[in-house]
Amino acid sequence: MIQEQRDTNIFLVERYLPVTDVEALAAAVARVGLACASGRGGVRYLHSTFVPTEDTCFCVFQAPSAQSVRDVNDAARFGLDRIVSAIGLDAAAARNF
Repeated sequence: MIQEQRDTNIFLVERYLPVTDVEALAAAVARVGLACASGRGGVRYLHSTFVPTEDTCFCVFQAPSAQSVRDVNDAARFGLDRIVSAIGLDAAAARNF
């Protein structure tokens, strides 16, 4: 099903970092998860995917705005390259899209 809510949206955060930073990445993901769990800005951390061959990490958040996603990442000291609005799909929604 497509993830939709009145007051929240899905945002994809892109980060570019070398594979040698995997340990630092794990610590940063833990920090941003804790920042979100504290209720900061109504941001919910959903998941991350790291693509080592591309030196790219994608993190997915549910939040009221891109700025609230930026704020929680800044608070967690987790640099980012860009934030884009996204649509969350599960397998059932993808078949009907």
